[in-house]
Amino acid sequence: MNKFMSAIQNRDGGALARMMPAEPQARVVNVNAEKLVDLLFTNLMQVFPAAKQTALSTPAEVAAAKRQWILAFAENGITSAEQLQAGMRMARQQESDFWPSCGKFIGWCKTGAALNAGLPSVDEVEAEFKRYSANRGHVRPEDFNWSAPVMYWIVIDVRHQMLQYNHTESEIRKSIQQHLNRWAKRLAKGERVPTPTPQIAYKQNIPATSELMDKDGKFQRKGEELLARIRAKKQGQPT
Repeated sequence: MNKFMSAIQNRDGGALARMMPAEPQARVVNVNAEKLVDLLFTNLMQVFPAAKQTALSTPAEVAAAKRQWILAFAENGITSAEQLQAGMRMARQQESDFWPSCGKFIGWCKTGAALNAGLPSVDEVEAEFKRYSANRGHVRPEDFNWSAPVMYWIVIDVRHQMLQYNHTESEIRKSIQQHLNRWAKRLAKGERVPTPTPQIAYKQNIPATSELMDKDGKFQRKGEELLARIRAKKQGQPT
């Protein structure tokens, strides 16, 4: 069990693969690892009963799925029982009876951990991000009416990355999720979210000429639409 948990914590997919059999019909070599995954799958099958008639209808399919899930946990940083419990809490909230993909369950683990830490959801942060971007009449970011202190730290960082790397909407959501994951880990260690405070040596930002000439953001929106069409054309999508 110690070797199994160490491999997961170190995200050592190779070590985990060596613990698993080559053929789907074989059992997991590490008995403790098998029991851990067996327990998770038993719980999931109770929540998603349709799996027994669809994705996991045979022992071979179940064994193959277990191997893939263990490797995926290692690759995505799912390293604790608390994370799995958070994922199960999210699973019990689903309305579907069908078995989730491994990637979806990992997403539940991460989202559930963030919610357990008292953090907002990705949708809530995205809404705050848009509200901040659309109402930037304040002089300092600290003066904005943030719904929670953690929103300040996440939104400001995500916006900075968006401007620096020209992120798309999907990339913005991915960045938000990454920031929430980091904050969940920090809070789990006992850290607290600092209150946004103005910098002592803060200097007022002087609006750029483009901001003065495009106060309503009309030209900026047209530019974003043009950029989206160019990207779609490069990807071979109809504009």
